[in-house]
Amino acid sequence: MVSPAPHPRRLLRLLVAGLLAVPAAAALTPGSAHADTPSATVYQAEDGALNGVSVGTSVSGYQGAGYAEGFDESGDTLTITVPDSPGGLYALSVRYDGPYGDKKANLLVNGSGVGEVSLPASATWTDAAAGDVLLKAGANTVTVSDDWGWYLIDSISLTPAPARPPHAVTGRLTDPQATPEARSLMTYLAANYGKDILSGQQDSAHEQWLEANVGKAPAIEGLDMMDYSPSRVERGTVGTDTDNALAWDRRGGITAFVWHWNAPTDLIDQPGEEWWRGFYTDATTFDVQAALADPASADYQLLLRDIDAIAVQLRRLQDAGVPVLWRPLHEAEGGWFWWGAKGPGPAKALYRLMHDRLTRVDGIHNLIWEWNSVDPAWYPGDDVVDLVSADSYPTAGDHGPVALTYDRELSLTGDTKVAALSEVGTVPDPDLLRAYQADWSYFVTWGGFEQDAASNSLDFLKRVYGDPYVITLDELGDFKHSAGGSGACTASYRTTSDWGNGFTVDVTVKAGARALTGWKVTWTFAGNQKVTNAWNAAATQSGAAVTATNMGYNGSLPAAGTTSFGFQGAYSGTNQAPTLTCTMS
Repeated sequence: MVSPAPHPRRLLRLLVAGLLAVPAAAALTPGSAHADTPSATVYQAEDGALNGVSVGTSVSGYQGAGYAEGFDESGDTLTITVPDSPGGLYALSVRYDGPYGDKKANLLVNGSGVGEVSLPASATWTDAAAGDVLLKAGANTVTVSDDWGWYLIDSISLTPAPARPPHAVTGRLTDPQATPEARSLMTYLAANYGKDILSGQQDSAHEQWLEANVGKAPAIEGLDMMDYSPSRVERGTVGTDTDNALAWDRRGGITAFVWHWNAPTDLIDQPGEEWWRGFYTDATTFDVQAALADPASADYQLLLRDIDAIAVQLRRLQDAGVPVLWRPLHEAEGGWFWWGAKGPGPAKALYRLMHDRLTRVDGIHNLIWEWNSVDPAWYPGDDVVDLVSADSYPTAGDHGPVALTYDRELSLTGDTKVAALSEVGTVPDPDLLRAYQADWSYFVTWGGFEQDAASNSLDFLKRVYGDPYVITLDELGDFKHSAGGSGACTASYRTTSDWGNGFTVDVTVKAGARALTGWKVTWTFAGNQKVTNAWNAAATQSGAAVTATNMGYNGSLPAAGTTSFGFQGAYSGTNQAPTLTCTMS
């Protein structure tokens, strides 16, 4: 019997929040502005409420009467009250000294987490940008809470945040042979970027629960290539998510795939380190760095074997006209997966190898390549990345906008790539997304968190899915034929007769805004229908997937021009009309 293979809960904490309530602090008198930020208002740390920390004066160069030190225990906090604020969005900066190496601190505003601020090692007092924070009208509290500890805090400063400039995304794909559907989906994402956010849910079963209980379906279904990994298949797993993707595409939804890549070999397979956990670093001894260093090695060839195995599944989707948001080697910088265990160099090299292998050798061109990281040291390059993303697992019930991480994603690419929340535990609040100008393209709730009332209450999910800012399946539209993408043509399907075990169909093809010199219509039957003969088109069928291309006399269409073709088919059971996809041939 094959051991169960549950999807792992994501470990990456890109938003840390929800600590215990902090003590109230007395109102402070604002200090003078930093010299380099003349509009900033400064609040001295030594005037705040100190919990587990104390005022120090031994390190020279501080401002005011001292600084806060002693951040060495969980729960150590510095809380500063900002009195009489007019409210609004403010850029937050922390003045610190980091003599003990790279550190991080948690930030809270009015007791709610807003993110993590990095405090790189420094030999002098330094200002660290901590992103934007939303203040209410009146008094507010800003809390610095111990995370990695051992740093000194001199002050914080707040500056009214300017409006975010227009995004510089182009929507171009790195694969010059990208399918019309992939180009069109990327165009759709780029055109909607900053205007709304697409909803998403991981796993088909969890999507069905969400739809049944919330009353609306998400725009994106997240799926996993995990059980197609050869080292799992040889132990009896049977993947089903390609079929789930085909079914979801027939409903008109966007498909996103991650790959929990079971290590190609060297699985430890003992209690706590079972073979089905083989994507984790601690469950395999496979050395990705050594494998990549020797292309003649057996391990390198196993990497290629595994990529080619996944290409078989991706080709099924490509043949059916399904574009894929493709997120391989996710969370590499965390190190808990074997592809990130040897640092950024091997992880980037493996990603680039996969990009080259799938596109150049395997002929897979229906992918939007997504890099899942925020650290510049791990970024594999603009030439192989179409979209960037982060995973967010804050404390249950914290629906913050993940704004600091969003700013890091924009910095990663110079705001030239669309940024998305590829996994979330708690769904961000649409109101906060708008207030913080955190223009995430989409979110995908990890399977199970949608049913965890502590993370996402049902009432909250209903509010999110009912918000006009949040795009659901019924509002998605025809992302496969976005203007500037394929935008080539549309096709409509009409059953003209049905006698119980056979039927005839008329299909109308209509050109878009540009003239056509050739067209192709594809669809996938939901049942066992078979095309027996066709007229005015050349039709081929493989399994349930059908492709019909123009004849020599009806391929050229003027803008908005139409033509038609027909076919006769046979079936047993039901005869449901499929969803058609029309592209230039």
